[in-house]
Amino acid sequence: MPPLWALGWHQSRWGYKTLDDLKNVVKNYDDNRLPLDTLWSDIDYLNNYRDFEVDQTRFGGLADFVNNDLHKNHRRWVPILDAGVAYRNGSDYEAFNDLQTNKLYMKIG
Repeated sequence: MPPLWALGWHQSRWGYKTLDDLKNVVKNYDDNRLPLDTLWSDIDYLNNYRDFEVDQTRFGGLADFVNNDLHKNHRRWVPILDAGVAYRNGSDYEAFNDLQTNKLYMKIG
């Protein structure tokens, strides 16, 4: 059986530009007394769309929001990640560099 929250009301969309956008979504649900079990964030929250890196300028405090606003009200947050880690030559992209250094990638062809 799936967890009960997974069967509830989910809100997801691409285009939330800041943490305040996410907070306003939750506030609007509450203000209108609508159910909300899970809030999803598309890749907008990522730093330059890098998996595993939160944009601290636009989404600083995201962990506190998830823990204090969502979880304490029995809500969940689902972060969307891209399936692949993008190649960025000469970059400081830690996830890519770790994959490259440890040869943890798949070669096709």
